[in-house]
Amino acid sequence: MSQTPEFHTETGKVVEAYRKRAIVELEAPADAGKRPECGRCGLCASLGGGRAGTLPELRAAAPPDLRLAPGDRVEVRLRLASPGKAAVLLLGLPLAAFAGGVLGAWWLWKSEAAMMACGFGALAAAYLALYLVDRARGARAEITRKL
Repeated sequence: MSQTPEFHTETGKVVEAYRKRAIVELEAPADAGKRPECGRCGLCASLGGGRAGTLPELRAAAPPDLRLAPGDRVEVRLRLASPGKAAVLLLGLPLAAFAGGVLGAWWLWKSEAAMMACGFGALAAAYLALYLVDRARGARAEITRKL
């Protein structure tokens, strides 16, 4: 059984450049959706079949020593995602937090107002935790070199 790689590379054009980040418009590869890693990336699906005007843009981390300007062609390394893991984290974790908050408030206070407040508070805390983990983990894409 072969393992799919954790990263794959694409080429793109810099739309906007900042000090450590850049907005990159990816080019439509000829084999979009046919590579083994495409099932875990999800960007090929957003290409819209390669039609003009449907190229995805993404935020990528740039090395500090690489000077980028709009219009530069770059190579971007993308970290592959797991759709199942993403679904559990984005849907299951907040739902479990909401249910836990509602049931905890019911067990403690037996008040509908407390149940709703604790449920929605736990839901907001779960999404805040996911947001902070995503920010700390860093960009899903990073620019490796200019072409």
